[in-house]
Amino acid sequence: MRMKRRVSRVVAVSLFAVLAGAGFAAVFAEGAGCAVKGIMGNVKVFGGRGNADRDNVATWPDARLNMALRESYVIATLAESEARIETQNGSEVRLKENTVVEVAKLAGGTGVTRLKVSDGSVVANVKKMMGAKGSFEMETPTSLAAIRGTTVELDSRKGAGTTVKTFDGTVQVTPVGNKSSTAVGHYNMTEVAPGQKGAKARAVPGFYRQKTTKLLSEEEAAALTGFRRVILTMSELEEVRGRLEGDGIACGVGVGEASDEMTARKISSDAARTELAKSMGTQVQRISESYAQNMGGEAGKIWEEGVRQITNVSVRGSSVHTTLTQFNADKKVFKVYSLMIMQPWRTKGLFANVMDRMGEEAELRVKKNDMMDRMDGAIRAYNTKYHDR
Repeated sequence: MRMKRRVSRVVAVSLFAVLAGAGFAAVFAEGAGCAVKGIMGNVKVFGGRGNADRDNVATWPDARLNMALRESYVIATLAESEARIETQNGSEVRLKENTVVEVAKLAGGTGVTRLKVSDGSVVANVKKMMGAKGSFEMETPTSLAAIRGTTVELDSRKGAGTTVKTFDGTVQVTPVGNKSSTAVGHYNMTEVAPGQKGAKARAVPGFYRQKTTKLLSEEEAAALTGFRRVILTMSELEEVRGRLEGDGIACGVGVGEASDEMTARKISSDAARTELAKSMGTQVQRISESYAQNMGGEAGKIWEEGVRQITNVSVRGSSVHTTLTQFNADKKVFKVYSLMIMQPWRTKGLFANVMDRMGEEAELRVKKNDMMDRMDGAIRAYNTKYHDR
């Protein structure tokens, strides 16, 4: 059956198109079972061919609309980019920015389809599987989520574990190394940390806004912008920044002005990234002063080198959390305010990598545990208070 979908035009780097049903069938005639159905921004695919280096995303070729994804293919979205893939039975998976997913297994409607989410966030609308053995699974470094047919959101963060939210039906979540699973039912969630033996389900916070499988470019095509528009005053945006920083989350606000909205957006995000780097530098300095006091010898050298590396990569993995767009009709000028955040699980991962290389003196262990607890608090605050688009 032919399906007609409206193709929305998106300016500059935002690119989106929808394939008609006949073309969709042609893609799966190749036996792929999975295909790229939406692209926004910079999306890469590794297929094990050519000169691409699996460990270097920059060498991967660009994803193409309607591109077939076979087993062992890896798809990655970069900063301010998204992708949507679909399986043969109509299940949709939206990859949010800074996400890496491997197509581990494709077995059709009566077998197991498995995606490996090594890092990032996905939103999936999984169609009900056919047959008693049919299953759609999402594997992360800390868990395996078996989905029979539901809407689910999954976050997998290196060094910070996995979060699964279910909005229809039930998802069976099994921590790595554990045989027993936990049923995460309608509007419930669970979190699985590295090394955790069991999982507990709890209610999704009442104020949490469920995500969709639509890309930002699809949601905001009428506005011709890749960012979510909100109605906020600049002072309210500053208040949000203050609350974020109070919860230990580095962030920055930038302003951009131009006759073209996309140019204003770029200027704004660049300025926000600069402010974020300053905020991250302050956060690193405070943690360093608390943790590294009276530290000497080899541990001191490792810490100093690690801190320099953290500072150098402090804005990687950052994303624009909220924007405010204004237009002056008289001057025909756009003014864009951007609030950019450093996702707290990435901050924790940076520090954890440094600490793993250091000795385990008793005093340092105590300080390390206290620091990790505070960073976990920042992660919890972000997940419950500041969930982004």
